[in-house]
Amino acid sequence: MGLFGSITGKSKVKVANNKVQKARANDDVAQAEKLFAEAMGIYQSIPSGNGAFNDALYNWGMALLYSARLKQGAAAVALYQEAGKKFSYCLVAKPDYLGAALDWGVALMELAALQDAGDKEASYVLAKEKFTIANEIQEGVASYNFACLHAVHNDFDACKKALELALEYGNLPDEDEIKNDADMKIAKTKPWFDAFITSIDAPESDEDSGKDKDTEEGSQKAVYSNTKIRTDGYKIDYDKKEKK
Repeated sequence: MGLFGSITGKSKVKVANNKVQKARANDDVAQAEKLFAEAMGIYQSIPSGNGAFNDALYNWGMALLYSARLKQGAAAVALYQEAGKKFSYCLVAKPDYLGAALDWGVALMELAALQDAGDKEASYVLAKEKFTIANEIQEGVASYNFACLHAVHNDFDACKKALELALEYGNLPDEDEIKNDADMKIAKTKPWFDAFITSIDAPESDEDSGKDKDTEEGSQKAVYSNTKIRTDGYKIDYDKKEKK
């Protein structure tokens, strides 16, 4: 595939991604589904030999994940499973594809909520596997996801530790999203939960702010990675930023 083909592929992905963004911002379900379908048609049109294929495949998986949230029952299940397939292909092509590993785990967590006991636990096991892969790619990146996994298994001590770790790594969603997360339904009734939420915006003490100041180690800790984690209507999204 020549340079022109690669550039054309990237342009197509950009157009499709814009449609996905518009769909997510659209309160009209029918219009949103139409935009998602149009975007997925564009992703599908990009051949496997194109340089933009992996990005198309990942974003196709995300469009399927978003679409699944607009459906119920078997229709939603099928879309979550199809999203997982797209993420799995991404990881075959690029084993260190962080977004694919994490978002596959997210899709599995949401899929589990629609399944009966046996299938539910199988999906949770697979989700743990994907979050572990993500953590191996980038240490601590799946901390919040693990907190959710612990919460649905009623392991609230582990949930609290994972939340604290997510806070330490800077990978927490917004407070409202944590409170409204279905996976945290029982965890947020625990005595420690409100105190943890309060601690998120607690001012840094002088002692903490002075730790590792002007040292090489402190400088390394200041920049966690090249991937900025931000909330975007589900667990987490990814936004590339320049190295400092």
